[in-house]
Amino acid sequence: MAIAVFIVFGLLAIAGGVGVITFHQPIRSVLSLVVVMLSLSVLFLLLSAQFVFVVQIIVYAGAVMVLFLFVIALLGPARETGPGRLRFQTGLSSLFVLAFFGLLYAMLQGVQYRQPDHTDLNVFGTVQSIAVGLFTTYLYPFELTSVLLLVAAIGAIYLSRRDES
Repeated sequence: MAIAVFIVFGLLAIAGGVGVITFHQPIRSVLSLVVVMLSLSVLFLLLSAQFVFVVQIIVYAGAVMVLFLFVIALLGPARETGPGRLRFQTGLSSLFVLAFFGLLYAMLQGVQYRQPDHTDLNVFGTVQSIAVGLFTTYLYPFELTSVLLLVAAIGAIYLSRRDES
């Protein structure tokens, strides 16, 4: 049963990702991204990571997508038209796709798969395991991220202020 749920929501996440990059209207792309985020949250639930499941829904599928929709609504439906396709764009993109799949193949050749221990599954994704990792091993990157977010917020306020003159 778990494998069937994994396959269904994995394919749904892939289809949503394809929808994000193929839809021409930004609202449809954002809604496809919501489908991806909700599908990924179900995959986290299959891994018994209930906390990550809830955070994925609240933060990503909720707050971030609402922010994207507000930005799209604020900017309006007008689209910028570029100069068109470059003459070497198709060949260059094909080269990058082939290089990506070549690197992916080379990377997966040395991967050793193993069955996870049952003791690992009991603590994975719990609030306690996330807190221990966040405040011991990853304390410095966590604090650095909070400072970067503070600087970004101050910069956004500075850039959005109106000149009095």
